[in-house]
Order: sequence, then C-alpha cells, then structure tokens
Amino acid sequence: MTTEEEIIAEGRLSDEQEVILYNIALRQDELGREPTNVLLSKIEDNPLYQEMFDRELLTYQVYDHGGTNAPVVASLIVTLKGTRYCIMYGDEIEPKRAWDIAGRRRQ
Repeated sequence: MTTEEEIIAEGRLSDEQEVILYNIALRQDELGREPTNVLLSKIEDNPLYQEMFDRELLTYQVYDHGGTNAPVVASLIVTLKGTRYCIMYGDEIEPKRAWDIAGRRRQ
C-alpha cells in the first residue's frame, strides 16, 4: 500500500483535479463504493484525468452495451491511494469546492 511519504513525493494535483477526485471520493463513500459514471469520450485522452490515472489515484471500467447509438460509459473509481490522498489533503480541498457539505453554493 502506498504510504503518505510516497504520495507527498509525487506532489500535489492541480486544484481542479483535487476537487474532481474529492467529489468522486465523497460520492463513492456516501453511496457505498458506487462508481461515478461518465461518457468515455469525456475522459479519454483528457490530461485532467490522465494524470490521476497514471498516478493510480483514479481508475475506471468501461461498459459498452453495443448497438449503434449506445454510448460507451466509463465508471470512475477512486483507488485506496486516491482515498488516502483525499484524507491527507481534505482540509485544504474542501474549501475549494463550489458546494459545501450541506449542498449550499459557496459564495
């Protein structure tokens, strides 16, 4: 398992990446490890997500139900390393989110 020292040595993600990772982690925890589904085309070759995949903070599974008009869906899953990252930096990430924990928009 990745240690805090290894995560610190890799450096921080961008503010936007941290918020994305944190939001997915919160949703996963709240819904009992349920993934966040997005269109594969939204994350494929997207540098915003690619760094998180490369650093193994975030992973995904692809679901293609076939058919001519069926979209290909990616289920995003925060890894244990990603969860640890969110725990380590959660106090700094939380104020960056557009919505607070009670669902109110931040000013």
